[in-house]
Amino acid sequence: MRIRPILLLLLMSFIITGCATNVVIQETPESNEGTDSVEDNATELIWWVYTPSGDIPDDVEEVLERANEISREKIGVTVKMLYKTEEQFDLDLQTGEYYDMTFTCDWCNDFDRNAGNGYYYDLTEMVEKDTPELYKAVDPWWEIGTLKGKIYGIPLLKDLGAEVFFRMNSDYFEGEKGLTLPEEMAFEDLEPYLAMWKEDHPGEYPYYIPSVGLSGVFQVHERIVSKYLVIPYSKAGTPDGTKIIPVFDDEEYIGMLRNLHKWYELGYINPDAATTEEVPNTIKTPVRTGTAWTGFMGWSDPEVYGFNVKLVRFIGPNLSRSTEQGALLAVNAAASKEKAEACLKYAQLLYTDREFRDTLAYGIEGKHFNYYKDTVIRTEAGGEHYLQDAFVTGPAVSASVVSAGENLLADPNQWTKVYEGYKDAKISDTKGFSFDPTNVEAEIAALDAIWSSYSAELVTGTSDTDEAIKEIRSQMETAGLETVREEAQRQLDEYLKQVK
Repeated sequence: MRIRPILLLLLMSFIITGCATNVVIQETPESNEGTDSVEDNATELIWWVYTPSGDIPDDVEEVLERANEISREKIGVTVKMLYKTEEQFDLDLQTGEYYDMTFTCDWCNDFDRNAGNGYYYDLTEMVEKDTPELYKAVDPWWEIGTLKGKIYGIPLLKDLGAEVFFRMNSDYFEGEKGLTLPEEMAFEDLEPYLAMWKEDHPGEYPYYIPSVGLSGVFQVHERIVSKYLVIPYSKAGTPDGTKIIPVFDDEEYIGMLRNLHKWYELGYINPDAATTEEVPNTIKTPVRTGTAWTGFMGWSDPEVYGFNVKLVRFIGPNLSRSTEQGALLAVNAAASKEKAEACLKYAQLLYTDREFRDTLAYGIEGKHFNYYKDTVIRTEAGGEHYLQDAFVTGPAVSASVVSAGENLLADPNQWTKVYEGYKDAKISDTKGFSFDPTNVEAEIAALDAIWSSYSAELVTGTSDTDEAIKEIRSQMETAGLETVREEAQRQLDEYLKQVK
């Protein structure tokens, strides 16, 4: 591989600073030097796209051909999309497989780690100067893609805060019983609704729970070490906002578990909760939970769930660097300046051209989706052959919102309302801290094993909450819980001194 002078200097700097073992210096291969099309002189970019399971939509090539027609005409750029799982991102990044731009986030293709290790292009000087519309579209959220004062990632804006909802059977509670479900309620306020259902359906359970517990309820705290060392969002902005505690001491979370145990004994929760891997949609439980955002329509199809669903929020919005970093676009540090500029132009088009954005998000109009009253409704072909999360191919906020059907319309201004709600969010004080387990790996392995052995009965309400906590805490303290907590606290305190 021929290394250009500037890349040679970059490589030498990493060797001098001792970072060479963490960084693979990548350059466009010789065969990739001329990826501009001879036919139309468009710049082709290699784009790594996320897939959770390795599955790729059937019609992706057809859709991409249409998207490339638009981007070629408007900005002289096309893309070749390569779908990758979490494992493939890590492997291909380490082995030096070339790309121009890539999906990255907090939980996949770790943005902070990779940017810190020199994998991503410094876009700081280019973004506002070369793509002012992109800069304006993302502002004031550029901090999400910033590390040590430098912009290394383009935030693909979507839901940024953790919001958790009860997914309630509105046909029953509002239609049959004549109630008006609120927009928001406390967790414990769910009890009368469970009791009502149980009275009308004595042989059924209104709250089916799998062994992992209720989806999303841990969002009342920021996880620092696994599931057992946390900082409650309720402490944000207080002297305890950076104090790491055992999860057993988070009173809001444990209060929910105590309610679950009470409801378990009242017969509201399935008796086999601690051993149930998942609750299929065929079980028409009138209440589920899930993490989403205000106005989300993904659980609204009565053909899937057997009834109309009303969302009632009981947690959030809570914001931290990890929740905000749900999706970003990063440019390869080894890309040429011309390629980096093309990536920025492409990102700007994703934010500013609705037709282009909707094509990548939902497919081809008339085949995969149709417009209806300023929203999008997927067709059967779209649901079967081009279905993926919108954030995979760009910012959710610049795509049309999805309605579940003509009689189940989404709010076209949904994202405006979601972001207005963030003004009242609880915001973590940890400033993007990430724990390094190296010094306490043995203790963490033991703690993980204990938690895995005992947590199912705790988080499903199957066992007495306080008795279970007493037993698990005792074993975890013997295994080094406080040692790990002290190490995590030390790291956090040092990190916060550095980022002030």
